[in-house]
Amino acid sequence: MRHPKNVVLLALALALAASVALAACGGSDGSSEETVSGQFELVPDAPSGYSKLSGEAELTRSDSGTQASIQLSGLRPDTAYVAHVHAVGCDQPDPGGPHFQFDPNGSDMPPNEIHFSFTSSAQGEGEADASNSRKVPAGEAGSIVVHTAEDESTTADDEATEHGDGHEATGHGGHSHSEKIACAELEGGEEPSSTTTAPNSGKGGEGGATTIVVKNGEPVGGVQDLDYKAGEQVRFSVDSDVADEVHVHGYDLMKDVAAGGSVSFSFPAEIEGIFEVELEERGEQIAELRVNP
Repeated sequence: MRHPKNVVLLALALALAASVALAACGGSDGSSEETVSGQFELVPDAPSGYSKLSGEAELTRSDSGTQASIQLSGLRPDTAYVAHVHAVGCDQPDPGGPHFQFDPNGSDMPPNEIHFSFTSSAQGEGEADASNSRKVPAGEAGSIVVHTAEDESTTADDEATEHGDGHEATGHGGHSHSEKIACAELEGGEEPSSTTTAPNSGKGGEGGATTIVVKNGEPVGGVQDLDYKAGEQVRFSVDSDVADEVHVHGYDLMKDVAAGGSVSFSFPAEIEGIFEVELEERGEQIAELRVNP
């Protein structure tokens, strides 16, 4: 029996509509994409000359990795800047807290972190992009913070080659930077601890990120207290005017900090007890980490 021509055409149209519907639903590959964004605002202790600063940060995560971009105006003309994805929100005493890291025990350089570097135009405008083949977990891109740049001699490509991990990292340079200027909140990270009382002193907690400032080889305000419960995420950073190795005893975590530089730590509080955080070469204790049951 021969089908009328219009019946055949109708069948073809229905099949085409079904295939389009499947494609719109993402098919069976389970792919997903999410974008978060925020507006840059000056941090409380921003240097002078940025009263007209504005801009936007955007981060997109997908199954193929992470793409991020920043755009700003109101910068100083023809000036070098750096920016980083940070772990928590802009409302912390130390805006942004520590840098976001894919591996909390890994390097403080790309591709383990996401960095940007750029030079503003003569009109004070700037933009930069960064990518990484790894996907930033949902909720962990707290913010993006912009700094003035000091020494960007180490490139991301050099770092990726040195570590040999094969992850792509583009659009960002070295780690050394100076004053924070502005922060764009993306996902806000976790709420700051109620016991965190000052940028350079106090206690950590769930989401509490403390900045320990070292001047003349000693912690400003004395040895800092870092209090956490077992299972929480320990987060703190060290800003130092001297070069040394920061050693978290008990957890046996060590990172080198350059003179005038900063290093960030983020790791789970899996070992209960009291542990020293020390400038190893000087034998100077800068913090006491307490992990309670």
